[in-house]
Amino acid sequence: MKYLNDNYVDAINKNSAYKAAIIKIKSEVDDFYSDFHDDPSVISEWGHYYFCNYDGGRLIYDRKNPHSHKCEICSKDYTDEVYDGVWTYFYRNEAILTAWKAAALYAYDKNPHYLDVLKNIIGFYAKNYTKFVIHNKERERFLNVSDMKWGCGRILPQGLNESIITIRMIQALEIVKNDLPAEFLDEIYNNMFKEIFKLLKPQVNQIHNIRCWNNSAIAVMGFFFNDKEMLDFVFHGEYNIIRQIKEGVTKDGFWYEGSIHYNFFTLEGITPTLLFASIYNYDFDPEAKVIVRNMFVSAYNYAFTNLYLPNPNDGWPSINLKTYSYIYSVAAKVFSSDKEIVNILKIILNNKYPRTTLPLSKPYYINNEIAFEQLLLNTDMDIHDYHNICQKTLNFPMSSFGMLRNDNINIFVKYGLNGPSHAHPDIINIEVVHKDGIISRDISNAGYISLLCNEWHRRSLAHNTVIMNGLDVTSRSPGKTLKYSKEHIICEALNVYEGVNEIREVKLLKNGFEDVVKIESNDDATFDYVFHLENDITLELNDDFISSDLGFKENGYQYVKNVMHYDKVCDNIVLNAKLHDLKISLDIDLKDHELFVGKTMDNPVNKERTTLILRGKGKNINYKMVLRIGDKNE
Repeated sequence: MKYLNDNYVDAINKNSAYKAAIIKIKSEVDDFYSDFHDDPSVISEWGHYYFCNYDGGRLIYDRKNPHSHKCEICSKDYTDEVYDGVWTYFYRNEAILTAWKAAALYAYDKNPHYLDVLKNIIGFYAKNYTKFVIHNKERERFLNVSDMKWGCGRILPQGLNESIITIRMIQALEIVKNDLPAEFLDEIYNNMFKEIFKLLKPQVNQIHNIRCWNNSAIAVMGFFFNDKEMLDFVFHGEYNIIRQIKEGVTKDGFWYEGSIHYNFFTLEGITPTLLFASIYNYDFDPEAKVIVRNMFVSAYNYAFTNLYLPNPNDGWPSINLKTYSYIYSVAAKVFSSDKEIVNILKIILNNKYPRTTLPLSKPYYINNEIAFEQLLLNTDMDIHDYHNICQKTLNFPMSSFGMLRNDNINIFVKYGLNGPSHAHPDIINIEVVHKDGIISRDISNAGYISLLCNEWHRRSLAHNTVIMNGLDVTSRSPGKTLKYSKEHIICEALNVYEGVNEIREVKLLKNGFEDVVKIESNDDATFDYVFHLENDITLELNDDFISSDLGFKENGYQYVKNVMHYDKVCDNIVLNAKLHDLKISLDIDLKDHELFVGKTMDNPVNKERTTLILRGKGKNINYKMVLRIGDKNE
């Protein structure tokens, strides 16, 4: 296998979209390189600092203005050296991406200028590599590798970030390898890539998504430079890439950390190793390769029918499969003879919804349509020659996830965790989609340093779950499936709080669902059942709702606004709502319960959701809500 298709140039020339992409890439490379400059004495900072504390919006990276960092939502301008350091982080990422783009341009027309662009950018970082201070995202500095703590980079603030740009540099070099002078290759190998190996090697110390990236960076360097020590470490070291795959992926085909984004992020880290193993005819462990292949298929089956993705735990809001089409493009190259993988990529590319972008570790897309990996690796693919594959209704018991489907409704159920890494405190949580309309989604989170990430997005109250005494859920343990069928799940989570067990039963109706939750507690307590309606759903309230207060003032409760309390005593209430021209009814069992309605922050927080809070008190609490969606012609 070769990195580029043999007919790379002809395929671009025959495809007007690809030809336009090449023209755009050329303009971007010329613009960046005309003023390329960097200084190894300048220290980069962690990308997660680049979020607004007031609304969680990402700050805008402006390459030509390194000291101004405005929020994309409220336009607040952050002017501090930390944000300048994040600007450096983005600039250096752009520099390495420019070298990769230049390689693609040189392969297209053999213009020596673009080979020089690649050599000069990568050569600069190689020549100065050990001048960059070893540092980490916690802003600590170290004199040498032997003294550093885990997680360090030189060019960028983490070993993770260093791994990402290393993989990009090696891919750029692979494209033009036959046209690079031997002395240049020797120089960058000895001055930089061997030093990167020294930096990353001690950081591979457990089963974790970042260690997959570290391993993969070492792997592609090892393949490219034929470095046996690097390859032995990657494939036979204590926490080698095969072990990462076999132990880190559940039997359901899902990365153990329980996040859709980190599942794909891990796949993004692993697939370059498979790609280069194919290019260099390395016998990659067949069992591990099948596991990776099945992760791509499983992801298609746990996506909603509209190809948006559920969003449990850490990640980014409103992601869809098209968000990650660039990773599927690599998979289609690695598994090129696998018709199902190739066909899934084509389904994703032909989905009618726009691609949701990522705020950090951004892949490169031309006009948010064509992934750079698609242009490089699948240039000769006819993306319109495909057939639809019916998504399977599946339970993922080893991951504590389930997906219920019928013709109208999809419900994703999270009912446990495999540990604290990237976990949100929301056992048990549901997300609901009606055909093309979202009824209730998980809003995920903003950047980790953002105030709202930790005060709102990572609070139980921001999720469709049950909360005791206004406190966050404490369990980080797996749940259990008691019953599962195509349209019905009963799941259990023990010790959600100490001495509190929860059983949740979700049953699909023809055009709605029934949600029943049972709480069993050793002690009397106040329990709040929470359900959020999306920001474009309008809920109708009558005069029986009066202004009120929830009582709790912490753990996210301080952010609930316009709280209204249903002032009548009755056993049942039916609330009406609208999603555009669709009617929604919510039939709520009120026996022994109080009903509150308020406004809570979406993500981003310039929009608001309507939040229902059904409050019960005691030891044994039962909740029941039936949501039905009427036809738009009713």
